[in-house]
Amino acid sequence: MGNKKPHHLFTGFMIIVKSPFRVSFFGGSTDYKSFYEKHGSLLIGTTIDKYAYLCMKKRTSILPQENLLIYSQLEKASDIHEIKQPLIRNVLEFYNVENFIEFTSFSDIPYRTGLGGSSSYCVGMGYLINQLNNLGLTRREIAQNAILIERGLMNEAGGIQDQIWATYGGLSSIKIEPSGDFRVKPLPSTEDFKKLFHDSLVLIYTNHQREEDEVARAHENKDKKSILEMAHVAYQYFIDEDIKKFGELMLESWYQKRNLSPLISSSSIDEIIKDVIGKGAYGAKLLGSGGCGFVLAICDPSSKKKIKEAYAPVIMEFNLEEKGVTELYKK
Repeated sequence: MGNKKPHHLFTGFMIIVKSPFRVSFFGGSTDYKSFYEKHGSLLIGTTIDKYAYLCMKKRTSILPQENLLIYSQLEKASDIHEIKQPLIRNVLEFYNVENFIEFTSFSDIPYRTGLGGSSSYCVGMGYLINQLNNLGLTRREIAQNAILIERGLMNEAGGIQDQIWATYGGLSSIKIEPSGDFRVKPLPSTEDFKKLFHDSLVLIYTNHQREEDEVARAHENKDKKSILEMAHVAYQYFIDEDIKKFGELMLESWYQKRNLSPLISSSSIDEIIKDVIGKGAYGAKLLGSGGCGFVLAICDPSSKKKIKEAYAPVIMEFNLEEKGVTELYKK
């Protein structure tokens, strides 16, 4: 957008959007720039029907001329540069929003639990500003802007898959070139197999949230070539509709990722994964960069029944999502 960005005055009045969370099966950690710029990356995953919801409106002139923000806190600021919440501030600064605004957000799932929530939030804000201002940005540009904000301006550790999943949605693969260019392709499957695959998945919440990016930084400059190779093999297993081999390889890939740093897993997470495998799951892994969040298991109907009974209070039911960030209301 250049060094001198235009000031953006809202042409609309209010917009509400929803931005999905994601579940990553293969390739996680290979989407870090320090890795993909040398080797490229392949991610396999999906978005799910759990969302960050965001609403932004232009503040009418008869109200106090200040920005009113409601997230986990209530914040007022006379200037966007004075906003304390760093992600909200950086997005508004990046898009150079000039209006006084009212902004509200809430979520189906706690953030920092390994489902790409922060990036979903960032993408959602970019999308609603794009729609409210009629900026004409493509989905690719919205994803690229979110990557620049989080990984560049905010210097937060992590990869670039989360911003792409939230923008595009769907059960897909993401191929990242060493240049950073990316291509999103829906995974080839029939509707019957997609349903069978979804029915094999279980999400177990570990009741922990990550408070800082120390775990994410532990992935930098590590040898992840075996994780990338497994993603390519897993892609073929999916095409072959072999859920068992797909799940078994996911467990092997998790062990490879777990070995990158002692911060990635914990004794309690190891115990959950060991237990679900003992109950017959084909494979299991912790989602996200590590340390907390959701354990994903892939299993047949019999083992899924055992796992859901054992972990009933912390099972999260979900469906696959196909649209990515979506406008719910605008006027």
